[in-house]
Amino acid sequence: MRKPVYASHEHKSIVEVYLNLCVEFAKEVGNPSRFQNYLDVLDTILEYHDGYGKNKTEKNFYDWIMIIPINVSVMTNGYFAGLETNKNRAVIRAYKLVLDEVLQQTVDKIDKIKTYE
Repeated sequence: MRKPVYASHEHKSIVEVYLNLCVEFAKEVGNPSRFQNYLDVLDTILEYHDGYGKNKTEKNFYDWIMIIPINVSVMTNGYFAGLETNKNRAVIRAYKLVLDEVLQQTVDKIDKIKTYE
């Protein structure tokens, strides 16, 4: 997995907690092949995050620091939807609830990061 560029140590510590939780949950519910597909898409998101702002129209700091949590949330929920069966429905829904709560906490913490202009 690619190591993303972070705005600060605070940003890194906030995002990595959420990112690691998503990856662990995805690994637990998927088989190795599907999990590798998950990691491939995650790598694409991290690549986009690291390259954000290189174009003239892409220079919003707030958008940049929110790329990882928002996009990984959508990706992980899609991954869970594709894997959900009658046998694992309870586990996947529990993981989704936990991740939704942790995402909200993550976004709240990122909103409080102080910037200096």
